[in-house]
Amino acid sequence: MNTNLAVLSANNLHIKMRELESEWDNFVSEKQKPNRIRQAIYQSWKRCEEYEVDPLQKQTSIIMDDDSLSETISKSKIYAASLPIIRTLHEQIKGTGHLITLADDKGRIIHLEGEHHIKAQAEKMSFIRGSDWSERAAGSNAIGTALAVGHPIQIFSYEHFCEGVHPWICSAAPIKDPLTGKNLGIIDLTAPNELGQPHSLSVVQNISEMIQQNFKAHSFKQRHRLQEHYENFAKKLNSDSVIVLDEMLNIVHADQKCRFLLQIDHWRQIGVHSEFQHIRNSLLTNSEREWELDVPSLQIKIFVQVIVDGTERIGYLLHLEKTNQIRDYTHWGRIIGNSQPMNQLIARVKIAAPTNVPILLTGESGTGKEIFARAIHKESSRHQSSFIAINCGAIPKELLASELFGYESGAFTGGNPKGKPGKFEEADGGTLLLDEIGEMPLDLQVYLLRVLQEKEIVRLGSSRPRPVDVRIIASTNRNMKELIQEGKFREDLYYRLNVVEFNIPSLRERKEDIPLLIRYYIIKYAKKHHKPVPTIGNDVLSLLNEYKWPGNIRELTNTIEYAVLFCSNNQITLNSLPDSIQKSSQRLIDQRLSLSELEQEERHKIKQLIEETGGNLSEVARRCQIARTTLYRKLEKYQLPVT
Repeated sequence: MNTNLAVLSANNLHIKMRELESEWDNFVSEKQKPNRIRQAIYQSWKRCEEYEVDPLQKQTSIIMDDDSLSETISKSKIYAASLPIIRTLHEQIKGTGHLITLADDKGRIIHLEGEHHIKAQAEKMSFIRGSDWSERAAGSNAIGTALAVGHPIQIFSYEHFCEGVHPWICSAAPIKDPLTGKNLGIIDLTAPNELGQPHSLSVVQNISEMIQQNFKAHSFKQRHRLQEHYENFAKKLNSDSVIVLDEMLNIVHADQKCRFLLQIDHWRQIGVHSEFQHIRNSLLTNSEREWELDVPSLQIKIFVQVIVDGTERIGYLLHLEKTNQIRDYTHWGRIIGNSQPMNQLIARVKIAAPTNVPILLTGESGTGKEIFARAIHKESSRHQSSFIAINCGAIPKELLASELFGYESGAFTGGNPKGKPGKFEEADGGTLLLDEIGEMPLDLQVYLLRVLQEKEIVRLGSSRPRPVDVRIIASTNRNMKELIQEGKFREDLYYRLNVVEFNIPSLRERKEDIPLLIRYYIIKYAKKHHKPVPTIGNDVLSLLNEYKWPGNIRELTNTIEYAVLFCSNNQITLNSLPDSIQKSSQRLIDQRLSLSELEQEERHKIKQLIEETGGNLSEVARRCQIARTTLYRKLEKYQLPVT
């Protein structure tokens, strides 16, 4: 059975009409779910409710005056290709009481042919040139609903959402560009209910195909123009890393080198490539004719050029270039960030790094204090000497002094019989990082203060001072002022260490850097574990961006390494993340979407089915007993990724 058809025969139209009237009344008045209407119509009615269309509306809005209509026609791609076919058909259907209508890609009528008395009837519901017959304006109707669902459909009588259209039956089919698949407009046959025929739908489908054939020459001309643009550009720049896309972002031409630069194995992967989604958004939202797009995680820069034919945008040329963008963003080695807090911090640290002043690095655990300390060392005049780090909170109190200052032979039982130099001696001429300085025992702080003042150490078990030339960087996640007030840290030592203090921002304070960090570590851990670089969906990036990251960079890197290891089909989804992140993400989704308990259950069910079916949306829709178009809306509503 063809579910696009409203009537299977011209017999019993009045019986069918009464059934539909009852269903419409119950839906509009009682909010009851109808039992005897097609699923596509019910879905359309639900959309109309969301759009707040008035079901008692008698006519739609007329939104184009003659000047606007003329301008729309002049810009229409299909008007010239359609008109000869429409006029021929009009001659063939004279006397049948049908109107033949052409609407643009927004559902606005731009041409209408038919008998005078039928046109006069149709005018009562504003079925005229310049009127808007999208679902948002006119409710369920063949033009608007075919536009919404993307395929031919016939709508009869009370299947129309708005009361003013109930006396009519209409059949419509989209007209699509045969090469790009873009919806160019709608062809429609409309008549009073009593003239309804099932074959009207096949008629508009045939007309649509004929118009598409007429339009094919235009499409091939544009495709040739795109190919020509590529050849001219590639020849001029002698480049082998160019992609040309049509206006619907279908690939017209792509050099093989581009796959390497985009880090994909097959072109079919580009549709789910997270970075291509970023590129796609830029193409669709940027109104300029030329611009550059940085993709630091792939270490490429893309030069974008809009391709036009006259005044019409017909596609895009993308020239990919390998860059050292990761290094541009990392500033020093492994420091990654381009947010304002990080840029400001790095600018200040760069001033202090070449000097010998002691530096105190503060910030939450996991923010990267040791990475900053190493970067400071590399920027200093001591970069050719040792960088030594010691965690003052991880070494037992009894051993910390020997670790810092060393000991002589026989200083204590179990020690090295030859004695051992401490961290100060090991760092001589270089840099010593005193990590978690706030955990240093109080009685040991006085010895550290003396070393900093005298610039010499005395090993345990010795009385002979040894000169040391060490630059001190200290770090802590504790509030040092509070420790001083509590008597747990010497104030004089604090000011000796804190000549310059830098506070490392948490990830919550530099959210703009999170996507950059994620992509950087995806590449890093994919290479580490000898795996292809996986893609990551924008939905996952969005949720990771909203997550609070209490463990900061350390937690993020662990999360990404886990995701790279456990992702399936070379794609990082929510299921690829650790359980703790998944649970937090689920709470974020529920909060953001303000879902009821029933909606949360439905979201969970659909998500589970997507996993079980390997992303087979047709099977998911079948198991949910809903139409595929309804499933798409639910995927969007619940922000569920399509695998």
